[in-house]
Amino acid sequence: MADRRGSANRQSGRAIARRAYAPRPVRSRAASIATWLLAGIACATAGAAAMHGYGTRAVAARDSCAVPAAHDDLQDALARAQLALKQEAASRATVQKSADALTVEVTRLQTQVLFLQGQSRSRR
Repeated sequence: MADRRGSANRQSGRAIARRAYAPRPVRSRAASIATWLLAGIACATAGAAAMHGYGTRAVAARDSCAVPAAHDDLQDALARAQLALKQEAASRATVQKSADALTVEVTRLQTQVLFLQGQSRSRR
């Protein structure tokens, strides 16, 4: 009877050793998708802000090259340039805000990864 148990344990040990093991993802699928979505939204926002800034800069450059004929034209050009600067500052602030939010999110996710790696090491 002892021989049967010993051989059964050896056979089950061999069966376990023959299995192929694959690493499991640390984060859930929903967390991974949410991270990719946030990154995509941030990239789209940054691209839109860059395009907006480029467009307003081109308009401001085109308008500033024109020589105004009267004092009123100078005031209009100055007002347009100030408006373009305000718009560019607003778009930069938006990009900075999204970058700050993403930095906080990355820091939080790195903290979670380090915690989960510590948990997996303690189980071994």
